[in-house]
Amino acid sequence: ETTFLLRCFRKNCCKNSTCGCFQCFTREFSGQTGSVHPVLSPSLGVYRMQMGQLTLEVSSGDITKETCDVIINSSNQNFNLQAGVSKAILDNAGPTVLLECAQIVKSPGYMPCSMIMTSGGQLPSSNIIHIIGQNDAAKIKEMVQGVLKLCEENKFRSVAFPALGTGLCWEQHWDDMKGSILKRVPLTAGSQEYNDVLADVTKNGLSLNIIQIERIQNTTLWQSYQLLKKQMEVKNNHTNNEKLLYHGTGAKSIDLINSKGFNRSYAGMHGAMYGNGSYFAVDPAYSAGGYAKPDNKGHKRMYQARVLVGDYTQGRSGIIAPPDKSGNAADQFDSVTDRPNNPSMFIVFHDIQAYPEYLITFT
Repeated sequence: ETTFLLRCFRKNCCKNSTCGCFQCFTREFSGQTGSVHPVLSPSLGVYRMQMGQLTLEVSSGDITKETCDVIINSSNQNFNLQAGVSKAILDNAGPTVLLECAQIVKSPGYMPCSMIMTSGGQLPSSNIIHIIGQNDAAKIKEMVQGVLKLCEENKFRSVAFPALGTGLCWEQHWDDMKGSILKRVPLTAGSQEYNDVLADVTKNGLSLNIIQIERIQNTTLWQSYQLLKKQMEVKNNHTNNEKLLYHGTGAKSIDLINSKGFNRSYAGMHGAMYGNGSYFAVDPAYSAGGYAKPDNKGHKRMYQARVLVGDYTQGRSGIIAPPDKSGNAADQFDSVTDRPNNPSMFIVFHDIQAYPEYLITFT
């Protein structure tokens, strides 16, 4: 599979005998030193830069053909992602690598971690470092630093990264879509992902009898949401645009929300005190209480959603879009709220402005 690659090559050890070259690079990567040379392009599509004793090279290519000491596989929390570049790596490495991953994860005393290392299997590289994929820039930087530290500890002299955090079709930790657009994935109780969702739901003392937590994988909705997120970051000149919020609903709306998102015609049935949009609560207790309608079994449903609230202002009854900023019709607020200084709810007016990430079924 062709992708953009970042290769790091270290030369002979640096003059400081107590410090390895990947460690030197990590300091420069963190902005602590400044021996950075201009970017050169020795051949078409190849860009090279010297940083101390390290050479950085960016080009397009097939990471499964790399001859570096180690390549990086951006995977999921179980390190068995069978999609995209990860699938290409695992397919070419052969079954022994996937077996190694499974043995590590299932080994006694294993603690969930952000990366593991296996052999390269049938690949030209001698080792593979499998990481949990990230899209957040700060987390990617932290992950790269962790990889370089592991490379230094193992005395590797070269490492190849695929382009990290650039995919729009799905999250790195998603299960294989197998050609479908929508997939509901039940989370394993006690897994890190399950516990993360549960911790946010119960952080204010809410007690629920959880029946199931499902991850909603919808490639069309996710791609649209991510594109809007990037556009909002450019428009607002900051990245503090997204919040994890909650939306309670009835069983009849679930299939529509999973497939089409929070369309205001069926997701905004909670009144219109602050505008005719889709409503999301800061406190899950609010959504779980009056708006998560029980079915004939007594089961209630609530979404933990990613919502692009962006720059927001006071809402009011009857509005169908956020107000303009300072009277400028070309520059609107992104959402409205009940209390701008201490919001308890947010209202959005675009269907792709919220993504139904987790469906929580409870009593």
